[in-house]
Amino acid sequence: MNWREVMTYLLFVVLATVIWYGRSLRAEHDTTVDVRVQYVGIPGQVMTAEPLPSTIRATVRDAGMRLRLYHRKPLQISVDLTGHFTDESGELRVSSDLLRTLVARQLQGTTALQHIQPDQIHTTYYTQQQRSLPILLRHNIRCTTGFQLSEPPRLMQTHVMVYGTSHDLDTLTRVQTQVLSLTERNDSAQYTVGLIAPKGVRLQQQTVQVLVATERYTERVMDLPIRAEGVPAGKHMLLFPHQVRATMRVGVGRWSEVKDGDVEAVVVYRDSLDQLPVELRTQNPYLSHLRATPSRVEFIIEN
Repeated sequence: MNWREVMTYLLFVVLATVIWYGRSLRAEHDTTVDVRVQYVGIPGQVMTAEPLPSTIRATVRDAGMRLRLYHRKPLQISVDLTGHFTDESGELRVSSDLLRTLVARQLQGTTALQHIQPDQIHTTYYTQQQRSLPILLRHNIRCTTGFQLSEPPRLMQTHVMVYGTSHDLDTLTRVQTQVLSLTERNDSAQYTVGLIAPKGVRLQQQTVQVLVATERYTERVMDLPIRAEGVPAGKHMLLFPHQVRATMRVGVGRWSEVKDGDVEAVVVYRDSLDQLPVELRTQNPYLSHLRATPSRVEFIIEN
């Protein structure tokens, strides 16, 4: 067999394949497709004895060309269960007729629905207690050098609805988040952090949004006199030195909101110590990382 005969043979094979494939696309076939199921109208405190199916299998008949479309774009139906949960417990049933109707509405006009599996949804349900609990944010955030948090990380919602038995809910006081770990932060953004469901209960949602705001900071220095507390009546305390240099961080945009009197240096008398630690106090929320130099001072008590 020479090369021309080989080429002729291959050409006929290709043509036969194309003709067969074209007929296959025009001929009617059965195929099975997955249909995603979304449920609406289920109150948060309602639990089902078994998980409701997230997909059902539908067998449909149509020309092969049209059937290919169902595999490219999955079907989805929405089952409205509003009004099905009137008692504290009972049966939940979604009939075959309703499921077939919902699936059929998603099909092309030429497609025939043969059957579905499961052909109905049947389970039991019961109602749990519910309670709104505060959310505790756990975080480990480090900023880029020269930046700091302009405010504590802020939860966009402070409470979450929790469902469970009265016994389980009575032991809970809060719901914790997973640890929000961030490094090298120098911008402001929202982050999604997961919630940890305590054992035996269910949460209305699985995540919460957190706002992390940063700002560039600078350092401010103040020379402050030291005030003594706890000195016995009739006594006088001499401090060496009698003033300290206070260094602190403040956001660049908050510089003008810091006054000279916003920080004071204090020592508390303890007769068991030879030196007293210097404590820096402030009510200004924009000041952080306060430190005194020196951090300890010597003293003498005089009558």
